[in-house]
Amino acid sequence: MVKAAVLSLLLAFAGARCLAQFNYATALIPDSLRKGAHTVIRESRESYVISSLSKSTYSMHEVITVLDPHGKQALSFGIRGSSLARLEDADVYVYDSLGRPMQHIRQKDMEKSGWGEELVEDGIYTYCSVNDATYPITVERDYTLAYKGSKIFPEFDLSNADGSIQQETLTVTLPKSMTFRYHGHHAHLEPTIADAGKDDHVYTWTASGIKTIPSEAGAPADWGPAIYMAPTQFELAGYAGDMTTWQSFGKWAYDLNKNAIVLPEASRQLYLNMVKDAPTDLDKARILYRYLQKNFRYVAIELGIGGDQAFPATFTEKKKYGDCKGLSCYLSACLTAVGVKSYPALVNYGDLSQPVDPSFPQDRFNHVILCIPQPHDSVWLECTSNHTDFGVLGAFTENRNALLLTENGGVLVHTPSSTAMETRRDVFTRVNLSEDGSGKAEVAIKATGEDRYNEIGYVYEQNHDDQKRFLVEEMEFPQPDDFTINLEQVDSPLLRTHIALAFEKVPDFTAGDKMFLRPHIYHLHLTHLPESKNRTQSYFFDHPFEESDTTCYQLPTGYVVDELPQARTFSCPHASYTSNYWYDTTQKAVYSYTSIILKDRMVPASDYDATRLFFSQAIKEETAKIVVKPAQ
Repeated sequence: MVKAAVLSLLLAFAGARCLAQFNYATALIPDSLRKGAHTVIRESRESYVISSLSKSTYSMHEVITVLDPHGKQALSFGIRGSSLARLEDADVYVYDSLGRPMQHIRQKDMEKSGWGEELVEDGIYTYCSVNDATYPITVERDYTLAYKGSKIFPEFDLSNADGSIQQETLTVTLPKSMTFRYHGHHAHLEPTIADAGKDDHVYTWTASGIKTIPSEAGAPADWGPAIYMAPTQFELAGYAGDMTTWQSFGKWAYDLNKNAIVLPEASRQLYLNMVKDAPTDLDKARILYRYLQKNFRYVAIELGIGGDQAFPATFTEKKKYGDCKGLSCYLSACLTAVGVKSYPALVNYGDLSQPVDPSFPQDRFNHVILCIPQPHDSVWLECTSNHTDFGVLGAFTENRNALLLTENGGVLVHTPSSTAMETRRDVFTRVNLSEDGSGKAEVAIKATGEDRYNEIGYVYEQNHDDQKRFLVEEMEFPQPDDFTINLEQVDSPLLRTHIALAFEKVPDFTAGDKMFLRPHIYHLHLTHLPESKNRTQSYFFDHPFEESDTTCYQLPTGYVVDELPQARTFSCPHASYTSNYWYDTTQKAVYSYTSIILKDRMVPASDYDATRLFFSQAIKEETAKIVVKPAQ
């Protein structure tokens, strides 16, 4: 029976802890599992027990040895509980390198805080951390979550991002009348299946001796091998659903949220009046999207089944805030009011997240965006941003498989990828150089796309000190003695920024009466890519881009050019670089020009070395110096 399975699991956890002082000594870890590891998962036993569609329990017993400070994140423990996922028990035990008990942190002694941005709270975050650790150190973590439903399944990870795995097991226990699905992600591992009494089945996955897989910079977030799991029929807070197909899962999510996409007649008239002069549906959508951006703000809301169900559009309209679901459903309701069709869409949000597997319906989504279907290229809207351009998603949700929530069920659709021309920065800088090396600079920047968003976030919305920090630490200007920043057309897709700076010292260095000047007084988008032998994963940049810079050094009276760097042009399959330098005798000014284009955000592993060499060469070119001196 299911109850017997839960009892056996708890007794096994208790027995493992009693033997800890013998089992958890660091010396017992095989040398092959220590090599290259910061942490070693000594033992991991997960259990997911489904009593019925409306009730399930997840339990974890995990022992991790932290070998050095690089693995210290494993010394922190945190679990989010809610009305749908109640934390029933939690204990953390700490052992020294000999496996001797040092500390026991009980659930009642852990820190607790509400979550929901202090506006709507439905959960408690329970957490603790082991401080002042002497390495190596071992932590044992036991906890149990009781779910009101059967929608959330665990996954069996077959890698450890910080090291190796000595032994791990995952069991899924469920009534014989129920089924679930599993799928190997870069892995093939079948479970053993056994009876648990006359009514239940137990599926068991076991792995051991998994050595450290070296991490690769810029690799996708879910690169590691794993066994994914998902229900067929399920229930969440009394709402029954079917996840066998994307269509059936999307229908469940649509039905859960359809009442949130409704506005009263008074609101409908308000929005109709807003768009009365708009000639097309997309013009109407632009007006309403901009209204949303100007008047609403994003907050994280998790209430009841808030992870899946949006608050009503009337709530969002009144409060002028919402989470991704609430804002997307509200805008969808506004568009419906003016006769424009749109669909909320589930998507997995994250800088390095990869598209969900079309062949395995599963809820790996953590974000909601909005889609306005079009005959050719549909329009996608990110409703949580106050500055994102109309029809642009950005790096966190581009190139994904999104699940449209339609009246007829879910439809899996691929979101567009950004192009280099969508993120462009053109800079013109004039530097008036004085004989003592001081100078004043006037910088004019035109930015679109991700560069525009960065400048708005780090400049427009910040105080003077934070603006200076951005100029010096991010753009790598020399430390200015004084500066002013002005942004124009903040609401336009093309942002114009004007920066005036004063420097006590402009040259990188001087030698005698010669000044050695950088090609530009700030740094371009040049990423140092680490060497990665036998790379297996693609590399992901933040975004593709085009960047050009023209810098003019107005020389002091009586100064001439002593040496100019050579012009360069080179490329690789995914990027190109061009530079040029000249002296204008009429203006008595030196000019440098550089253009760099990164065509693709993703670089396949096979092209990584060529791309790394390209950026190394570009970085080297940027160290070239313009040399000026007094005329003889």
